[in-house]
Amino acid sequence: MKPSARTLVAGLLLVAVALIAYRFYASPERTVRARAVDRRVIALRILGEHLAGTLPGGKVLVVGNPFSQLPNQPAEVQAFETAAVKGLEAGAAGRMTILGTAYPALTPAARQDPSSVPLPPDASTPLSFMTEEGSWDTLLRNRPGTEILVSLIGLPAGLTQIEAWRQATPRWALLLPDLRLLGDPESVRTAFRSGKILGAVLNRPGAPAELKGIESDPHREFERRFLLVTATNIDTVLQQYPGLF
Repeated sequence: MKPSARTLVAGLLLVAVALIAYRFYASPERTVRARAVDRRVIALRILGEHLAGTLPGGKVLVVGNPFSQLPNQPAEVQAFETAAVKGLEAGAAGRMTILGTAYPALTPAARQDPSSVPLPPDASTPLSFMTEEGSWDTLLRNRPGTEILVSLIGLPAGLTQIEAWRQATPRWALLLPDLRLLGDPESVRTAFRSGKILGAVLNRPGAPAELKGIESDPHREFERRFLLVTATNIDTVLQQYPGLF
């Protein structure tokens, strides 16, 4: 093959590889995943701003996904963990002390085969049913002085049996929890108005599709995609979205 022909073939191969790479990295599925990670940063940033304004100087322990600590997990699992902490730190902006991330122990069944763990048919936070009894209290015994528990995995089942819930501290903040684990709407209202839950980020009903672009202003993006539920707006949220939880 003549040098000019070899050069042409090499150039065509480079173009083909570039097109394949473009199709992979710009695929809708990949775009959705990337934007979901970016929105996780935004959600925790706004929650962090709220917590820092409500309890400035507070000591915060993040409760993360224990599957992120196991080998051979999808890359997205760790990406979501990293994004959440990044957002919380940005929102706190030095006004709170973040003690780190802790992970409740998984039940043996969850470690062996998560799909074998029995779940309610409409469960939106499967990890609520996959952590060992007592493991949430163990987290706090290992981090004395924790004032705010920020859970990235919802509320644990059997919440009323957990010391961390029954005692005055810590107070809780939640990312995309299933608030039905608190009980009926009146129980949800009480949890917020008593100050036990300082804030919860929920998906906003009717939010744009995940593939939609992200607003340059994180506060505008948050407003169109999430709800920040607090003691001051819990009554309004219950009235406006009666079927939300």
